[in-house]
Amino acid sequence: MMDKWSLALTGLLAVGLAAEAQAQELQVSPAELATMKAEYKRPAPRPAENKALVDLGRLLFWDPRASASGKTACASCHFPDLGWGVLDPKSRNDSGKLTSRKSQPLIGIGYMQAPVGWDGRSASLEAQAKSSIATGSMSMRETEAPVKVEVIEGRFRAISEYVAMFNAALPGKAINIDSMVKAIAAFERTMEPGIAPFDRWIEGNESAISESAKRGFVLFNRGANCFACHSGWRFTDDKFHDIGTTTTDRGRGRELKNDEDMQFAFKTPTLRSVARHPPYMHNASSADLYQSVKHYEKGGIDRPSRSPLLVPIDLSEQERLDLVAFMETLTGAAEGEPQPKLPAMN
Repeated sequence: MMDKWSLALTGLLAVGLAAEAQAQELQVSPAELATMKAEYKRPAPRPAENKALVDLGRLLFWDPRASASGKTACASCHFPDLGWGVLDPKSRNDSGKLTSRKSQPLIGIGYMQAPVGWDGRSASLEAQAKSSIATGSMSMRETEAPVKVEVIEGRFRAISEYVAMFNAALPGKAINIDSMVKAIAAFERTMEPGIAPFDRWIEGNESAISESAKRGFVLFNRGANCFACHSGWRFTDDKFHDIGTTTTDRGRGRELKNDEDMQFAFKTPTLRSVARHPPYMHNASSADLYQSVKHYEKGGIDRPSRSPLLVPIDLSEQERLDLVAFMETLTGAAEGEPQPKLPAMN
């Protein structure tokens, strides 16, 4: 009969042999596979912010009274069960007109390096929210009688429950657009990606994802070169790249007109929960993840601004399917939340 030390040694040997067998199947060494996995290990959760501020921001995020028309909320373009994204190729603004881009998913946005947005026009989450309410998609800017920000602020000053919440979250501060966006941004920073099958695999659960997904992960980090932009545990470098999807929208180039490298460049989106919100790209030009892979395989539009990281690749049909299988493992559990009950008018 084996003693406990022999059993432990046998167990460690079995784990080591399994890891070596898996590495051989994936055509990488055990050490290389371990190094790859380490690059995607989740950090400790972010420290909790002021709960009163987050609770206020949650309501404001869902409240259409924060828009000029009183009909459009932040949540109108960012659905919790879609990775805080949308399925619509283009969202409608507060004037009822289609916008020029698909809404960005907000999942994990609290970790995003500034500037934020597809084209980086906003220096922070607060700046983005303020711009949206004051002059952007929630402002009715395209109507003959746009509503002033002061009118929106007045709506919340007239609701006693909101007044109490503002006082608790930001004692002594005025109830105005600056305090509103401070709260909204605090709530947005709580949009944590849920634990995904991929995370469980990284932590050692070999049955958490399929063999196809494991092959896709290795391909993602080797031959397909996806990791060059979609790096780290959120699968984004938070930088701007021209990946050759459009000839009309200059993206970051609208803000940096004299920077040739930034023409047609857009912020690399996170791949966390990416399977939840097709179509893809800023202009929804890829119908599904498979078509996204095909786009990168071709290399997009060849022009001076195209990212040097984007080079055509040659994939087999099985490799395309493996990449898709891998990306599907990034969908987290228990993401999002139901719409809260909003304070009623006095």
